[in-house]
Amino acid sequence: MAKNDSGMIAAKQGSQRTKTRFPGVYSRKIINKRTGKPDTAFDICYRDEKGKFRWELIGYASDGVNAAFANQKRGATLDCISRGEKPKRQAAADSGMTFAQGWALYEEKWLLPNVSKPHNEQGRYRLYLQDSLGHRRLDAITSLDLEGIKTAMLRKGLSPATVRLTLGNVRRVYRKLASWGMYSGAIPTDGLVLPKIDNERTRYLSEDEALRLLDAVKARSRTWHDIAFLSLHTGMRKGEIVALRGEHLDFAAGRILVKDAKTGSRIVHMTPDVRNLLETIRPASLSEYVFRPRNGGRERIKPDADESFVRAVADCGLNDGITDRRHKVVFHTLRHTYCSWLAISGVPLFTIGELVGHKTVEMTKRYSHLCPDAKQEAAARIGALMRQARDRREAEAATADHGSSASGIRCTS
Repeated sequence: MAKNDSGMIAAKQGSQRTKTRFPGVYSRKIINKRTGKPDTAFDICYRDEKGKFRWELIGYASDGVNAAFANQKRGATLDCISRGEKPKRQAAADSGMTFAQGWALYEEKWLLPNVSKPHNEQGRYRLYLQDSLGHRRLDAITSLDLEGIKTAMLRKGLSPATVRLTLGNVRRVYRKLASWGMYSGAIPTDGLVLPKIDNERTRYLSEDEALRLLDAVKARSRTWHDIAFLSLHTGMRKGEIVALRGEHLDFAAGRILVKDAKTGSRIVHMTPDVRNLLETIRPASLSEYVFRPRNGGRERIKPDADESFVRAVADCGLNDGITDRRHKVVFHTLRHTYCSWLAISGVPLFTIGELVGHKTVEMTKRYSHLCPDAKQEAAARIGALMRQARDRREAEAATADHGSSASGIRCTS
């Protein structure tokens, strides 16, 4: 290839390669065959492990590729050659696939067949990823790009949880494509620091609020009253309750078997009130669900069909004037109330964690502030022990002094 006066190198395609500020990296003005629009291609040149001069297309500006990225690719190639290895040429799937194409494949092959509510991920893709990443080539997206998306979302006032879920979607797309052999490059979420989530709920119901809420739910739906009653009296999650079948109720032993919970199966103990309730609603067969839809179907009631509970909360005015979602009463507040009442009653935190199936000790520690008297009592015991030890020592010293005095009197006489 001949170099002309303008520093350009003629390419076989009829376009000309222009030097960039990076050695061995060139750009070309082209018409992108895929889009039909003007574009810029970036090529690198090098001598391979056999000394043969090679040109390699790295990608297009429309896919997010730039000269700096091409330079990184050239550096990785030269590193392989310096070690005597054959450079790994990009697979066709890597070089042509954009994030939008990767997302479409992920959506079709995994998201829709395996996720019960795919619209959540689909919505996050459309709102936060499609415009910024959709046109970009998979291997051209970097951790710095995702840092920009994270910062922009937080500045818009989106919650850290939403940011984590969105970037988690990106990670899943890359990992699924890699597991299918459709992508072999770096995963840009690796090493990315995600924002911390502070969604810890501190509000729990008073006895009066709990009674009013149960009455309000009962006025709207007997089924959801019973579900709420069980959660308040056992600390069970909503999903665990609606998944109960007749075979999970052991009235002889007074136990409920919670199967396939978040932290595995566990045993929940029936209180007399819980036993009375379950005996009135126990299904006819062991395989039937305890809670079923009003239409009499054999399927279980859906966990998200809790409109009666939501309206009952509004009827009681429990969320009036509250803007922080962490302080609002939701169904999970019943489980939180159960744990809080146990802590106030002096039940050890370890026991509380065992009863409700907490995954980590840290989850149970959030209730430690509710038992300050127990802490104060424990601290006071140290003082009491020290006082007792001091009293014993003083008593022993007094006894020794008395013995010495008596001995001296006898010697004088």
